[in-house]
Amino acid sequence: MTEQRSSADWLVGIDVGGTFTDIVGLNRNTGEIRDGKVLSTPEQEKGVLRALAAIDVDVPGVAEIVHGHTVGINALLSRAGARTGLLATRGHRDLLDIGRMHREFGDRFYDPTWLRPHQERPVVERHNRIGIPERIAYDGTELLALDEDAVREAARALAARGVEAVGVCFLNSYRDRGHERRAAEILAEEMPHAYVQTSDLYPVTKEHERTTTVALDAYVGPAVVGYLRRLTVALAERAFGGTLWIMMTNGGVATVADAGRAPVFQLVSGPVGGVTGSIRLARDAGRGNLLTMDVGGTSTDVAAIVDARTPLTDLWTLETGLTLTMPLVDVESVGSGAGSIIGSNALGRIAVGPASAGSNPGPACYGRGGTEATLTDACLVLGVLQPDLFAGGRITLDVDAARAALARAGERWNLSAEDLAEAAYRVACEDIAAKIRTISVYRGLDVRDFALLPFGSAGPMLADRVARILGVETVVVPTTPGQFSALGLLQSDLRTTRAQSLMIPLSPDNAAVMEEGFAAMERALTEELTAQGVDIQGLTFDRALFGMYRGQTWDNRLPLRRDRVTAAGVPEIVADFHAFYQESYGFSATEIPVVVSTLEVTAVIPRPHKVPPSAAEDGESLLGHRDLRIPGAGDTVRVPVHVRERLQPGEVVAGPAIVSEKFATTVVLPGRRARIDDDRLLIIENHG
Repeated sequence: MTEQRSSADWLVGIDVGGTFTDIVGLNRNTGEIRDGKVLSTPEQEKGVLRALAAIDVDVPGVAEIVHGHTVGINALLSRAGARTGLLATRGHRDLLDIGRMHREFGDRFYDPTWLRPHQERPVVERHNRIGIPERIAYDGTELLALDEDAVREAARALAARGVEAVGVCFLNSYRDRGHERRAAEILAEEMPHAYVQTSDLYPVTKEHERTTTVALDAYVGPAVVGYLRRLTVALAERAFGGTLWIMMTNGGVATVADAGRAPVFQLVSGPVGGVTGSIRLARDAGRGNLLTMDVGGTSTDVAAIVDARTPLTDLWTLETGLTLTMPLVDVESVGSGAGSIIGSNALGRIAVGPASAGSNPGPACYGRGGTEATLTDACLVLGVLQPDLFAGGRITLDVDAARAALARAGERWNLSAEDLAEAAYRVACEDIAAKIRTISVYRGLDVRDFALLPFGSAGPMLADRVARILGVETVVVPTTPGQFSALGLLQSDLRTTRAQSLMIPLSPDNAAVMEEGFAAMERALTEELTAQGVDIQGLTFDRALFGMYRGQTWDNRLPLRRDRVTAAGVPEIVADFHAFYQESYGFSATEIPVVVSTLEVTAVIPRPHKVPPSAAEDGESLLGHRDLRIPGAGDTVRVPVHVRERLQPGEVVAGPAIVSEKFATTVVLPGRRARIDDDRLLIIENHG
């Protein structure tokens, strides 16, 4: 890593969510751990500084900050990004609208008035998408020279319209990037203050997805780069002399310089931190198969971890028709978070989300001006959340305000506050279970072979019921689940990915071409990291190729087991591809040749920050007994409330019960029991 001052002792992970900003600090000399939670702020750099103050760590004493933020995704979801232009090959400016002809499943599947989100709320207005005369052939040869005058004319027109950012994506430019690079130079001359991006950020096939990726990067680029600049300045003003790492979508961290190269690769950096922490837990605890369930304030993010390996994909769909191609930890989201507003769907039924109360005004029970009923209000009225224990007692929840908000919302269904609270809890759990099925059952995984790992402050209070819906027997609640994503950030390795598309047969004759492609990217990555001041000790490379059967138009990512491609080793790669296809799709076509579409290399530098579990606190774990309306049981019972921090290894809590800790609450259902294992994990299983 980059050099730090010897007096800087703290390693810090900071995860900005829609409602809260979570922070975990580790003193690398003493092993002391401090964690905290503050309300997120619109200007996220202010929230970062507030989070540091919350754990009472002086900024000059911090050696490393690992940061996951939501600046880009917030700008995109709210359509508050830059005014953006796009230069495309003449005749292809409508790729963003045409897309893959996918439709959104759900209530509007048969609605003839339905439009793709990009058509209803364009990221790039059509009049700001300009076709440029130029053409590169599929094999990289130039069919039509770049019309530089047309580029200048387009740049001047976009500047006159107040465009702040421009994406450039020409057909087949992954084979020859000369036209795009020259167009970018002209844009920089004509629009010196504009943000300009080309498909150099990830030069691969799939024209629609590559165009979308470039357009979205241009759209969020000014906001993200501006935020990183403000954050860097704010930390420097407080004498921060350490390293600021940014969490990326590929499951690793990057330097600020590398992160600024492709802001779109930071869209879901917070949820990725949670998956990274889950991988570490899977390895350390010997639980290789985990279904993760990260319930935050605005949404729930889920992933399937198999054999303690990071689940990766090269495609990610934000909204129907907005599909990006980039290296990404395979995380999917559903709009059922703790701050999600309870309303009705298109059929008039109870829905939880996707709209959220956020941190301002927040749920009604926060007492910050919110009046709409949320899932947090429902859990408070049910007795799941304890008003005097929330957020470690730093926020006292208003039960009467929550009940009043639920009563108003329940009028449309003639439901009492308590009945609506129970219904909303059950709907949220069903929605989360349905989303988990999409990344497990629908992909051929047997959920009975997995444990459910809930985190985020709201995850444990829903997890046992979600597990019951799915048929998952074991729930594993990590230590400090409310800060688990921040903890994952702190333990993430440095990862930087590059790709190159080839479109050649996977044959021994092409082994040298593939090896040179891999080696060239590895040399480039090494030079880039060195130039950024990164200590490359321990640097390794993960290789992958994207392949498909000849005649197909869609490829699949295949990690390579060897660090060199040789003619003698190609048959093994071919066999691995057939086996992968058989496992993924239930068949393979060994008689059809395989085509390599893309080579991918990821540089990895380990960051061996292991956060030890804190010791159990002294004192009786049983805090008392309180009323809990158990969702699905239809009655209210008196249940014990235990303090998680005081539970000793081997101690068992029989359900129904509540286990409360500083920033999370766990519900143990009837017929289940929770025990603390030697790693201080809370394991929920069937009783007896």
